[in-house]
Amino acid sequence: MVDHLERFGYVNGVPNFNVWVVHVRLGPEYSIWDADRLWISPHSDLAVFHTKPYNDVAGSENHVPTMMLDLRPPNIGSRIVGFGYHSPSGRIRIDELGTRHIEIDADGTATVGEVRDIHVSQRDQRLNFPCYQINARFDGSMSGGPVMNDSSHVCGIICSSLPSNDPNTEHTSYAATLWPLMGLAIDISTSGEPQDRSYPFLDLARDKVIATIGWEQVVVREISTTGLYEVSFRAI
Repeated sequence: MVDHLERFGYVNGVPNFNVWVVHVRLGPEYSIWDADRLWISPHSDLAVFHTKPYNDVAGSENHVPTMMLDLRPPNIGSRIVGFGYHSPSGRIRIDELGTRHIEIDADGTATVGEVRDIHVSQRDQRLNFPCYQINARFDGSMSGGPVMNDSSHVCGIICSSLPSNDPNTEHTSYAATLWPLMGLAIDISTSGEPQDRSYPFLDLARDKVIATIGWEQVVVREISTTGLYEVSFRAI
């Protein structure tokens, strides 16, 4: 996403290009959502998008499936499952009636591993944000995919991997911890309208607008000189 922002630009958090979230079903109808705003975390390799219905199918959806976010770093030795798409591709095909069809070729990939290490603040200058090490194989095309714990809660986002060429050596992969998201400065109302006043993303967790576990352990403090927020996590 950062590459696209640098290439096409953005103004006040609004990118100069379109990002669609498409719920692909059996067809021929697709639920398309337009990502009209985004906020990039200054504390981690994470971002949040705001979406709105782009077509009538999306607008008529009465229930959009969501997953619980577990903001807490997983325990060392606990099992996780990472999910992503291997070598995905997509295109829009126009049929003889002029109707556009979205065609996607992607194989979902799941990988299982154990948490080997927790980096509370950062691993190094490259992974300079809270993350944890996993011995699961993450391919490059899986970046941005969810990492889930045994409770089926999303507890991280795939961010990096050092595949092993030796079958006798473990893979070294990394997932970004989710609690730094709570320090994002959001400037949109709960009804989806932009506003002048910003507030921390933590407020949405506290008010149960988003479903999270562990938000009570997150501490957010406003930096008066910048309008941004400092964020930390209190281990229990």
